[in-house]
Amino acid sequence: KTLFRSHCYSISPSSYTARGSFARMGIPAPPNFNYATRTQRLEIERLGRLWGCHTCGTRMLFAGKNNLPKFHGDHIPPVSVAKQLNDRWYRKALNVKVSQKFYPQCRDCSNKQGGMLAKAIKAGHRNLRSVGGGEESYFHGRRVRVGHLTGGLVAVLSVGGIDSDGGEDNGDLVCASRKRVRSFQERTEDLARDLKGRVESVWRDF
Repeated sequence: KTLFRSHCYSISPSSYTARGSFARMGIPAPPNFNYATRTQRLEIERLGRLWGCHTCGTRMLFAGKNNLPKFHGDHIPPVSVAKQLNDRWYRKALNVKVSQKFYPQCRDCSNKQGGMLAKAIKAGHRNLRSVGGGEESYFHGRRVRVGHLTGGLVAVLSVGGIDSDGGEDNGDLVCASRKRVRSFQERTEDLARDLKGRVESVWRDF
């Protein structure tokens, strides 16, 4: 997780109208459906470059060095979905409104989301929350990502100390595996902190 920036659910499909598979951190959005403020946009840009688009996972590393924002602040749930949910009779009766957060989203996913919702609204769709999911969702399970190596790496660390004659019993294996994983985790955390500092320094120079 520390090294590969990935979770097991990152290979699941992402709905275009819900919190995506790559979502990590969100910023609370105002209750009046306003766009992100300048300060929020800067934070969204930082989160996007760190964790990637919450829908497809891209970090836009090769999008050029211009000053244009690489990521949009995506309302989750989207504004049209939230408005439709807020119009439900039970929410009106209880005066309970949907809370939203901003998540970083790349331009391509943002445009696809907007097109899907505009088409659904024009067609009079009564459940906008379901739009962008199912067959319309972003499926990236067939794309090889570095995070997919996590399981194999853990397996290698777990059996790395066993000789060909099975020289370790189960208790020794568990203890040795834990030590190897802990040692590797400490090294990778140090490496990740150093790498993060270097990357942030490079981004500040852009």
